[in-house]
Amino acid sequence: MEPIAYLDRVKIQIEILLPLYRRLRQEIGATRAAELLREAVDEYARGVGAAAAAAPGSSLDRLRSLMPMFVAGAALEVEPLADDARNLAMNVRRCKYAEFFQSIGEPEFGAMITCDMDPPMTAGIGDDLELERSQTILKGGSHCDFRWRAKD
Repeated sequence: MEPIAYLDRVKIQIEILLPLYRRLRQEIGATRAAELLREAVDEYARGVGAAAAAAPGSSLDRLRSLMPMFVAGAALEVEPLADDARNLAMNVRRCKYAEFFQSIGEPEFGAMITCDMDPPMTAGIGDDLELERSQTILKGGSHCDFRWRAKD
């Protein structure tokens, strides 16, 4: 059986997460609800990274091994910029995650459970890996600029 594409996984996850998040906003306020969601996403993302960290190779190799899951189903249109022993850099020019969350009127929620996953996932892969990103499509950018680098 082929693993489920991450975009499909996200759509399944939000069937319960989005109503729960909306309810939490009503009960405890938007700020605290967002804090709790971010904490849960951080924990989940670190786990995804830690699972990848168990694979052989460098942290960048482990990160590369996750990419097919995130781009499956043409979920991302990627412009590669660098891919070598110390760097993996790309711009995402089209993002079906962003399109989906915009279509349901929840770009902020979508950014919290997709875009905000990247830094803790990177940390979970290895502390010798860093991510720089100045913008994402879901947060209003023209593209997502991913710059992973192996630390010295």
